[in-house]
Parts: sequence; C-alpha cells; structure tokens
Amino acid sequence: MKSPARMHFEKTLAAKQAAAPTGAAAVPAEAGVAAKFRALLGSHKAILKAIQSKVEKANVKRELLPEYEPYVEGVLSAQSGDQDDILVTIMLWRLDAGDIAGALPIAGYALDNGMTMPEGFKSNIAAMILDVITDNEPTDDQLDVLLEAVELTKDHDMPDEVRAKAHKAAGLLLEEKDPVKALDHFKTALEFNSKCGVKGRIDKLEKQIAEASENKASE
Repeated sequence: MKSPARMHFEKTLAAKQAAAPTGAAAVPAEAGVAAKFRALLGSHKAILKAIQSKVEKANVKRELLPEYEPYVEGVLSAQSGDQDDILVTIMLWRLDAGDIAGALPIAGYALDNGMTMPEGFKSNIAAMILDVITDNEPTDDQLDVLLEAVELTKDHDMPDEVRAKAHKAAGLLLEEKDPVKALDHFKTALEFNSKCGVKGRIDKLEKQIAEASENKASE
C-alpha cells in the first residue's frame, strides 16, 4: 500500500508531465513517471493475459486499479488533452471492474479531446464505453451512471446495434420505476435496431400507460 505522500508525489508528477508542451525537455523525475506506469501496466497486462476467466480478470483489475489513481488524478488535473493510452486503458479496466462512475470522468476527458483506443482495439472509445457497460449487465444501482454514459456518448459515432443495446438496458432498468421513460428508451433502441427485442415490451408499456391515463381521467 502506497503512502499518501507517495501518491501525492506521483499525482503531481503526472500532472506536470501532462501539462508540459509537446517536445519540451522534462525533469528526470517527471520524465520517468509515465515510463514507470507504462512498465507497471505492462507487467499487469502479463498477469491478466495468463488468466482465462473473465470474472477473475475483472476481480484482478479491481485489485490493481488503486495503484493507478495518482496517475489518473494527475493527468486529469493537467488537462493537456494529449493522447494517453495508459489513461484510456485504465478507463477500460474500471469499466470491466464494474466501476462505471470511476470510468466516466476519464471517458468524458478522452472524448472531449478526441482520444482513440490503444492499438489492437477495433471499436472507438464511445462504442467501447456502452458496449462494456451493457455486456456487464448494469444493475439498478448503476442506472444513473448508465444514463450518464448514454448522454455522454450521444453525439459520437458508433454502430447502431451498440447504441440500441444501451437504450434497451436503460429501458429494462426503468420499466418498473418509470414506464414513460422506459418506453422512450425502448423506442429509441428499436429505431437503431429493429431486431433488438423490445417490440413486445413497447406494446406492453403503451397499454399500461394508456390504462393508467384512463384511470386517472375517470377519477
């Protein structure tokens, strides 16, 4: 476990490095902080590569992620906007570990600055965010962050099927608590993918909402 002083030191160095002009000579300690985390990431990737279970990989990522907090805080505070594969990878790990709330600040920063996925990934950042969140089947307590992710990525290009899947997931979580909003999400999902499996749910909710409206009018 790192001491608070050590974490503060690494955060400060990461911020200084990210804020330095491109091509500028760096102080040795500052120049080394990214290299240090790149090496750390490499060693952790090797550990993860040896694990076949997706569940176990997510558990290991959850254990490793605190080590990168100083780097993330430093880079986000510097706001340089430069492409940062370490940062984007940490965003993905947080998503895989179920920490959607922790991933979204990085996602917003990456999207605002036009960052791309690290080499080897076919999806762009916006599509990957929604894809990973919905693949992990978000729970009721993750509804707000799912909706935040949908809003965050709404103006970014991605396959229609990915966007439809995210709206369907939102609709499923809203079905009981807010049928009207759920219906909107299901209809949006259907608009992007006619085969996403929400037609029955749309019919059911439309009838439910119509009956509720009629009952209210007759009171």
